[in-house]
Amino acid sequence: MPNWLGDSVMAIPAIKSLKAMFDDCKIDIIINESLSGLGELLTTTTTIEKTIALPENDAPRRKAALAGAAQSSYDLLIILPNSFRSAWELWSHNIRVRAGYAASLRSFILTHAIKRPTTHSMSQSDYFLNLVKELYPKIETKDMSLTIPDTAVDNSMSLLASTDRPMVGVGFGAAYGSAKMWPADRFAELIDRLEEVAVVVLIGSKSDRAVADKVLDLTKSSPASLVGKTDIPALSAVLSRLDLYITNDTGPMHLSAAVGTSVIAIFGPTSPEETGPVGENHQVMYNKADCAPCWRRICPLDHRCMKSISVDEVIAKAQEMLGASDK
Repeated sequence: MPNWLGDSVMAIPAIKSLKAMFDDCKIDIIINESLSGLGELLTTTTTIEKTIALPENDAPRRKAALAGAAQSSYDLLIILPNSFRSAWELWSHNIRVRAGYAASLRSFILTHAIKRPTTHSMSQSDYFLNLVKELYPKIETKDMSLTIPDTAVDNSMSLLASTDRPMVGVGFGAAYGSAKMWPADRFAELIDRLEEVAVVVLIGSKSDRAVADKVLDLTKSSPASLVGKTDIPALSAVLSRLDLYITNDTGPMHLSAAVGTSVIAIFGPTSPEETGPVGENHQVMYNKADCAPCWRRICPLDHRCMKSISVDEVIAKAQEMLGASDK
């Protein structure tokens, strides 16, 4: 599986399509330990059998997990990341077919090295699907929707109070880098203005706490904060209960789309065509700068791509989408 939450969510159609084509097959996923909660969602969606969690910074445990995977009697290994490491670590004589994109000088490790599409030419979800379609041209494409475990739904009840008002989530982190983050003062103003018409819930991981604190210091209101309080299954359940989720280009943006909650996605240095939310009823705020998409983690200029998007624009779009959801 890919190394990022958003990319892993966008790989779901490829996995579901394989399961639909080979209904009696057993599919395991090998995924970074921090993302292993996605396996619980995929199991509930009746797609996978087992999740093999890979520690990111513990070499002995990582080696042991990979050794265990290599001993299983797999017929096919599909490697979704493009890195040399992902192919080298999973190399095994026990797996007859080892498929992935021809990248990073790793073709000699693969039995099926698939030619990569032109860089940045398609949605990341289609990029993963294309790999599967090259192996099985007649495969039927499935969607990205996820089923949430009952335990996660129950847990979300204790995290979110019942309300008759619309519930809007706000996510301001971006693990990839600060270039993808809308300015904190604009998020603060957005939250204050949203509080007039909705219950606002802040969404984020533990790594977003510093940004969350900065935003909260600038707000006049007191939104509920779930930053650092949810694992992936709980986050999916929380997102499913929202009327709208407003966020940068982040992993939870894709998770929100997968559980059926509408998204307003604020884009700047990345491309909505490649990493935008998949599905209907989503809106992308993107005033393409002359230097975008640059794909940089930190902006070397004046962050014009993100600063060009005003709070008024986002509020107007949110009111429009909340109004449509009431009809």
